[in-house]
This record gives sequence, structure tokens and C-alpha cells, in this order.
Amino acid sequence: MQTPDQYLLDLPELQERDRPTFENFVPGRNAPALAAICEMAAGRGPRLLYLYGVVGVGLSHLLSAFSEGRSETERVPAYESSRNRYAVDDVELLDATGAEALRRLLDAVLGSAEGRIVCAGHVSPNRLPLPENVRSRIAAGLCYRIEPLGEADCFRELGRLAALRGIVLTEDIAAWMSMRLPRDMRTLTRVLDIANQLSLHAKSRVDLAAVKEAARIAIESGFLEERRPGASPAALEARLSAYIKGTNTLNEE
Repeated sequence: MQTPDQYLLDLPELQERDRPTFENFVPGRNAPALAAICEMAAGRGPRLLYLYGVVGVGLSHLLSAFSEGRSETERVPAYESSRNRYAVDDVELLDATGAEALRRLLDAVLGSAEGRIVCAGHVSPNRLPLPENVRSRIAAGLCYRIEPLGEADCFRELGRLAALRGIVLTEDIAAWMSMRLPRDMRTLTRVLDIANQLSLHAKSRVDLAAVKEAARIAIESGFLEERRPGASPAALEARLSAYIKGTNTLNEE
């Protein structure tokens, strides 16, 4: 079975055009952090970088760009002598086994001639719930807090992402999303993706009614609150599928 992100974004051309890169990351107040990770990708500058911030500020985007979209089979990749770039996301969620794997990886990368590693999490280094021998290693590297985008930058980028999906981000849609939804790109783009899927099935354009319905589906399924118990991609897929199979109400509002 496809995951909701595959279900809603089963468009290879769109995925390729919108894959995470340094060029399509909107820095806002994060220009120093972006410059540092770009230096690392070029084989210069820091050997270890830790990025942290709230959900949706672009941590996974930066890590994916740094690792050039490489898909890892493990949360913490194994060290390879032929590889120079490593990225580990959500480090605060690592269990004891994962934390030990990260310690070994950090030691191997920093002990190599050219290796570089970027880690990311949602808490500052001193608050990481990891063993001291891992936390201290991370804290010894360069660290940046990634700040959320300001409203103007946020909706300028959302307009670009909407255009990639064939959606016109009208003033009424942007104003409603700004007032009613968390102002982070992950939430906003997921709501647009759901609205796009609903409208495709309704054979209509994405309008404010579609966006409101998409937000309701996403919120009720818990998909915008990934750390809430019970929230899951399966819940979103089930609710979205039930809506699509039922009576369409998008044009009744």
C-alpha cells in the first residue's frame, strides 16, 4: 500500500522538480547555517554540524540536500571509508542502540581525513536525551538554531510550491491559511497536497473550500501533529479515501 505522501504526490516529475536542494531552501534568517552546510557539502569548513528547530522549519530539507537525497536503510548509517558525507535526522528520538551507533559514526567520521556529518533534532544540544558521551560530541561541533520563515518569505515560497502543483495561491487562500494553520512549510504544503487530491477527484480547481476541507481532514486524522499519540499516515489515508469515496461536498460551501 502506498503511504499518504506517495498517494498525494505520485507525480515523478513534480518530485524531481521539487526535490530538496540548497538552491530551493529559503533561508530567511538562516543564511549563516545555510552557508555552513554548503561549505561542508563542498568538502570545506566544519566537520560536524548540529541543526535544531521546531517541526517544519526545513531540517529534513537541509539534511536531504546535504546527502544528495540518499536513502538510508538505517536511522544511523554505518561508516564507509569511501563515503565523506553523513546525515542523521531526529537524533533526540534515538534509542540506546541508535545512540551508540551514532557515537561510533561520529568517532569514525571525525577521525577520517575528509568525512563530514550533519545531525538534526528538535531540541538544543544540551537538552538532547542521549548519553553524555554522545551529547558532548554533538555539542563540540558547530550548532545553529533554524528559525521559522517570516510570513512574507513563507507565503512567497508557498506560492512557488503551489504553482508547481498547478495551484493558484489566491489572496483568500493565503490569508485563511495564514490565520488558521501553523506557519511552517511542512503543514502548509501537506494541506495544499490534500486539497489538490480532493479537487482532482472532484474535477474542480483548488479553491478556499477545498483548502478548508483538506485542513479539516489533516487535523482530524492527526497528520499535522506527528508526535501526538495515535497520529499516523494510515489515519490520514483512511480519512482521505473515505472522503473521496463518499459524497463530494467541496462545491457546496
